Amino acid sequence: MRFNHNLKLGAIFAFLLTGLMIWSFGPEGKALAQKVVITPKDSVAKVDIPVSITPVMTDSTVQDTTNQLANAMNDFHSILYPMWHEAYPKKDFKAIREQAPLFQKKLLVLIRIPAPTDLDEQKKQDFLLKRQNLAFYVDQYNVAAADTVDSALASAFEQMHWGYEELDKVFMVEIKQLDSFHETLYFLWHKALPAKDYKSVKETMPVLKAEMDSLMAFQLPSSCKDIKDDFEAKRTALKDAVYQLVDVAQKGTEKQIDDALTLMHEKFMDLSSVLK
Repeated sequence: MRFNHNLKLGAIFAFLLTGLMIWSFGPEGKALAQKVVITPKDSVAKVDIPVSITPVMTDSTVQDTTNQLANAMNDFHSILYPMWHEAYPKKDFKAIREQAPLFQKKLLVLIRIPAPTDLDEQKKQDFLLKRQNLAFYVDQYNVAAADTVDSALASAFEQMHWGYEELDKVFMVEIKQLDSFHETLYFLWHKALPAKDYKSVKETMPVLKAEMDSLMAFQLPSSCKDIKDDFEAKRTALKDAVYQLVDVAQKGTEKQIDDALTLMHEKFMDLSSVLK
Protein backbone atom coordinates (compact mmCIF):
# COMPACT_ATOMS: atom_id res chain seq x y z
CA MET A 1 0.00 0.00 0.00
CA ARG A 2 1.37 3.43 -0.90
CA PHE A 3 0.53 6.91 0.33
CA ASN A 4 0.88 9.99 -1.88
CA HIS A 5 2.18 12.86 0.27
CA ASN A 6 1.70 16.47 -0.64
CA LEU A 7 4.70 17.26 1.51
CA LYS A 8 5.53 20.65 0.04
CA LEU A 9 2.13 22.08 0.88
CA GLY A 10 1.35 20.46 4.17
CA ALA A 11 2.51 18.89 7.37
CA ILE A 12 1.84 15.27 8.17
CA PHE A 13 0.46 14.03 11.44
CA ALA A 14 1.06 10.45 12.53
CA PHE A 15 -1.22 8.84 15.03
CA LEU A 16 -1.57 5.47 16.66
CA LEU A 17 -4.66 4.53 18.71
CA THR A 18 -4.74 1.33 20.77
CA GLY A 19 -1.50 0.25 19.23
CA LEU A 20 -2.33 1.13 15.61
CA MET A 21 -0.92 4.05 13.67
CA ILE A 22 -3.22 6.74 12.38
CA TRP A 23 -2.08 8.57 9.27
CA SER A 24 -3.69 11.89 8.42
CA PHE A 25 -2.58 14.71 6.22
CA GLY A 26 -3.76 18.22 7.00
CA PRO A 27 -3.51 21.23 4.67
CA GLU A 28 -1.34 23.16 7.09
CA GLY A 29 1.01 25.60 5.38
CA LYS A 30 4.74 25.10 5.50
CA ALA A 31 5.25 28.35 7.39
CA LEU A 32 2.91 27.22 10.14
CA ALA A 33 4.60 23.84 10.32
CA GLN A 34 7.93 25.54 10.87
CA LYS A 35 6.59 27.78 13.65
CA VAL A 36 4.64 25.20 15.64
CA VAL A 37 6.45 22.39 17.42
CA ILE A 38 4.18 19.35 17.52
CA THR A 39 4.79 16.33 19.74
CA PRO A 40 3.32 12.82 19.55
CA LYS A 41 1.22 13.66 22.62
CA ASP A 42 -0.31 16.68 20.87
CA SER A 43 -1.41 14.63 17.88
CA VAL A 44 -3.36 11.86 19.60
CA ALA A 45 -7.00 11.04 18.74
CA LYS A 46 -7.81 13.66 16.13
CA VAL A 47 -8.91 11.44 13.25
CA ASP A 48 -10.47 8.02 12.75
CA ILE A 49 -8.41 4.91 12.05
CA PRO A 50 -8.42 4.15 8.31
CA VAL A 51 -9.90 0.68 7.81
CA SER A 52 -7.27 -0.02 5.17
CA ILE A 53 -4.45 -0.21 7.71
CA THR A 54 -6.28 -2.05 10.48
CA PRO A 55 -4.43 -5.35 11.15
CA VAL A 56 -6.34 -8.53 10.37
CA MET A 57 -6.06 -10.95 13.31
CA THR A 58 -5.79 -14.60 12.30
CA ASP A 59 -4.49 -17.65 14.17
CA SER A 60 -1.28 -17.63 12.16
CA THR A 61 -0.78 -13.91 12.82
CA VAL A 62 -1.16 -14.38 16.57
CA GLN A 63 1.16 -17.38 16.67
CA ASP A 64 3.86 -15.75 14.61
CA THR A 65 3.57 -12.19 15.93
CA THR A 66 6.91 -12.20 17.75
CA ASN A 67 8.81 -13.38 14.67
CA GLN A 68 6.97 -10.96 12.40
CA LEU A 69 7.76 -8.08 14.71
CA ALA A 70 11.42 -9.08 15.04
CA ASN A 71 11.73 -9.22 11.25
CA ALA A 72 10.01 -5.84 10.83
CA MET A 73 12.25 -4.25 13.46
CA ASN A 74 15.33 -5.73 11.82
CA ASP A 75 14.24 -4.53 8.39
CA PHE A 76 13.76 -0.99 9.70
CA HIS A 77 17.13 -1.11 11.46
CA SER A 78 18.88 -2.47 8.36
CA ILE A 79 18.35 0.85 6.57
CA LEU A 80 18.63 2.99 9.70
CA TYR A 81 22.06 1.65 10.69
CA PRO A 82 24.06 2.79 7.62
CA MET A 83 22.23 6.11 7.50
CA TRP A 84 22.93 6.78 11.18
CA HIS A 85 26.51 5.53 11.30
CA GLU A 86 27.70 6.63 7.86
CA ALA A 87 25.50 9.23 6.15
CA TYR A 88 24.56 11.21 9.27
CA PRO A 89 28.12 11.72 10.62
CA LYS A 90 29.25 12.74 7.12
CA LYS A 91 26.30 15.15 6.79
CA ASP A 92 25.24 13.34 3.62
CA PHE A 93 21.77 14.87 3.61
CA LYS A 94 21.17 13.85 0.01
CA ALA A 95 21.34 10.18 1.00
CA ILE A 96 19.19 10.78 4.08
CA ARG A 97 16.52 12.50 1.97
CA GLU A 98 16.51 9.75 -0.61
CA GLN A 99 15.80 7.07 2.00
CA ALA A 100 12.68 8.77 3.40
CA PRO A 101 10.16 6.77 1.27
CA LEU A 102 11.87 3.49 2.22
CA PHE A 103 11.69 4.29 5.94
CA GLN A 104 7.99 5.01 5.57
CA LYS A 105 7.46 1.73 3.72
CA LYS A 106 9.26 -0.24 6.45
CA LEU A 107 7.29 1.58 9.14
CA LEU A 108 3.98 0.67 7.51
CA VAL A 109 4.91 -3.02 7.80
CA LEU A 110 5.87 -2.52 11.44
CA ILE A 111 2.64 -0.81 12.47
CA ARG A 112 0.40 -3.48 10.94
CA ILE A 113 1.70 -6.13 13.35
CA PRO A 114 -0.29 -6.62 16.57
CA ALA A 115 1.46 -6.31 19.92
CA PRO A 116 3.13 -9.61 20.89
CA THR A 117 0.85 -11.77 23.02
CA ASP A 118 3.66 -12.74 25.39
CA LEU A 119 4.14 -9.18 26.69
CA ASP A 120 2.68 -8.31 30.08
CA GLU A 121 0.20 -5.44 30.15
CA GLN A 122 2.73 -2.80 31.18
CA LYS A 123 5.18 -3.85 28.46
CA LYS A 124 2.37 -3.98 25.93
CA GLN A 125 1.29 -0.41 26.66
CA ASP A 126 4.93 0.72 26.54
CA PHE A 127 5.31 -0.96 23.16
CA LEU A 128 2.15 0.64 21.75
CA LEU A 129 3.12 4.11 22.95
CA LYS A 130 6.68 3.93 21.65
CA ARG A 131 5.55 2.54 18.30
CA GLN A 132 3.12 5.45 18.07
CA ASN A 133 5.94 7.87 18.80
CA LEU A 134 8.18 6.28 16.18
CA ALA A 135 5.41 6.64 13.59
CA PHE A 136 5.13 10.33 14.44
CA TYR A 137 8.89 10.86 14.13
CA VAL A 138 9.03 9.07 10.77
CA ASP A 139 6.34 11.43 9.48
CA GLN A 140 8.24 14.46 10.75
CA TYR A 141 11.34 13.13 9.03
CA ASN A 142 9.39 12.80 5.78
CA VAL A 143 8.22 16.39 6.09
CA ALA A 144 11.79 17.59 6.66
CA ALA A 145 13.10 15.44 3.80
CA ALA A 146 10.74 17.22 1.40
CA ASP A 147 12.22 20.58 2.35
CA THR A 148 15.72 21.97 1.78
CA VAL A 149 16.72 22.93 5.33
CA ASP A 150 19.49 20.53 6.31
CA SER A 151 19.46 21.47 9.99
CA ALA A 152 15.76 20.60 10.25
CA LEU A 153 16.36 17.32 8.45
CA ALA A 154 19.25 16.45 10.79
CA SER A 155 17.08 17.14 13.84
CA ALA A 156 14.14 15.12 12.50
CA PHE A 157 16.38 12.20 11.53
CA GLU A 158 17.99 12.19 14.97
CA GLN A 159 14.55 12.14 16.60
CA MET A 160 13.51 9.21 14.41
CA HIS A 161 16.62 7.29 15.40
CA TRP A 162 15.93 8.00 19.07
CA GLY A 163 12.33 6.84 18.60
CA TYR A 164 13.52 3.54 17.14
CA GLU A 165 15.95 2.99 20.00
CA GLU A 166 13.20 3.65 22.54
CA LEU A 167 10.96 1.10 20.85
CA ASP A 168 13.80 -1.42 20.70
CA LYS A 169 14.37 -1.05 24.46
CA VAL A 170 10.92 -2.51 25.13
CA PHE A 171 12.31 -5.93 24.22
CA MET A 172 15.55 -5.60 26.14
CA VAL A 173 16.43 -6.47 29.71
CA GLU A 174 16.22 -3.11 31.49
CA ILE A 175 19.52 -2.04 33.05
CA LYS A 176 19.57 1.55 34.25
CA GLN A 177 23.36 1.54 34.51
CA LEU A 178 23.61 0.56 30.85
CA ASP A 179 21.17 3.29 29.85
CA SER A 180 23.24 5.85 31.73
CA PHE A 181 26.40 4.58 30.07
CA HIS A 182 24.73 4.81 26.67
CA GLU A 183 23.81 8.45 27.21
CA THR A 184 27.48 9.32 27.66
CA LEU A 185 28.51 7.09 24.77
CA TYR A 186 25.89 8.78 22.60
CA PHE A 187 27.51 12.16 23.21
CA LEU A 188 31.00 10.83 22.47
CA TRP A 189 30.08 8.83 19.39
CA HIS A 190 27.51 11.09 17.74
CA LYS A 191 28.59 14.55 18.88
CA ALA A 192 32.20 14.83 20.02
CA LEU A 193 33.80 12.37 17.59
CA PRO A 194 32.20 13.69 14.36
CA ALA A 195 33.11 17.24 15.44
CA LYS A 196 36.68 16.15 16.28
CA ASP A 197 36.12 17.67 19.70
CA TYR A 198 38.92 15.82 21.48
CA LYS A 199 38.87 18.25 24.40
CA SER A 200 35.32 17.14 25.25
CA VAL A 201 36.31 13.51 24.76
CA LYS A 202 39.08 13.86 27.33
CA GLU A 203 36.86 15.74 29.77
CA THR A 204 34.20 13.03 29.55
CA MET A 205 36.51 10.13 30.42
CA PRO A 206 36.05 10.30 34.24
CA VAL A 207 32.26 10.12 33.80
CA LEU A 208 32.52 7.25 31.32
CA LYS A 209 34.82 5.26 33.60
CA ALA A 210 32.58 5.82 36.64
CA GLU A 211 29.54 4.63 34.66
CA MET A 212 31.47 1.57 33.49
CA ASP A 213 32.41 0.75 37.08
CA SER A 214 28.76 1.08 38.07
CA LEU A 215 27.75 -1.24 35.24
CA MET A 216 30.33 -3.80 36.37
CA ALA A 217 28.72 -3.86 39.82
CA PHE A 218 25.29 -4.66 38.38
CA GLN A 219 23.98 -8.19 38.87
CA LEU A 220 21.64 -9.76 36.35
CA PRO A 221 18.37 -11.04 37.85
CA SER A 222 17.97 -14.81 38.18
CA SER A 223 15.41 -14.76 35.38
CA CYS A 224 18.25 -13.91 32.97
CA LYS A 225 20.48 -16.86 33.86
CA ASP A 226 20.39 -18.14 30.28
CA ILE A 227 22.36 -15.09 29.09
CA LYS A 228 24.51 -14.63 32.21
CA ASP A 229 27.76 -16.04 30.82
CA ASP A 230 27.50 -14.19 27.52
CA PHE A 231 26.54 -10.97 29.29
CA GLU A 232 29.46 -11.12 31.70
CA ALA A 233 31.97 -11.93 28.97
CA LYS A 234 30.86 -9.05 26.77
CA ARG A 235 30.57 -6.68 29.72
CA THR A 236 34.21 -7.45 30.58
CA ALA A 237 35.19 -6.83 26.94
CA LEU A 238 33.43 -3.46 27.10
CA LYS A 239 35.21 -2.58 30.35
CA ASP A 240 38.58 -3.37 28.78
CA ALA A 241 37.72 -1.17 25.79
CA VAL A 242 36.60 1.67 28.07
CA TYR A 243 39.78 1.51 30.15
CA GLN A 244 41.84 1.47 26.95
CA LEU A 245 40.00 4.55 25.68
CA VAL A 246 40.48 6.37 28.99
CA ASP A 247 44.22 5.72 28.77
CA VAL A 248 44.53 6.64 25.09
CA ALA A 249 42.45 9.81 25.49
CA GLN A 250 45.04 11.26 27.86
CA LYS A 251 48.20 10.57 25.89
CA GLY A 252 47.33 9.14 22.48
CA THR A 253 47.05 10.71 19.05
CA GLU A 254 43.73 11.74 17.55
CA LYS A 255 43.84 8.67 15.31
CA GLN A 256 44.40 6.43 18.32
CA ILE A 257 41.48 8.07 20.13
CA ASP A 258 39.27 7.54 17.08
CA ASP A 259 40.23 3.86 16.94
CA ALA A 260 39.76 3.32 20.68
CA LEU A 261 36.35 5.03 20.62
CA THR A 262 35.30 2.91 17.65
CA LEU A 263 36.34 -0.27 19.45
CA MET A 264 34.52 0.76 22.60
CA HIS A 265 31.35 1.48 20.59
CA GLU A 266 31.57 -1.96 18.97
CA LYS A 267 31.88 -3.65 22.36
CA PHE A 268 28.87 -1.73 23.62
CA MET A 269 26.82 -2.91 20.65
CA ASP A 270 27.95 -6.49 21.33
CA LEU A 271 26.78 -6.24 24.94
CA SER A 272 23.46 -4.64 23.97
CA SER A 273 22.74 -7.46 21.52
CA VAL A 274 22.87 -9.99 24.36
CA LEU A 275 19.96 -8.29 26.13
CA LYS A 276 17.46 -8.48 23.28
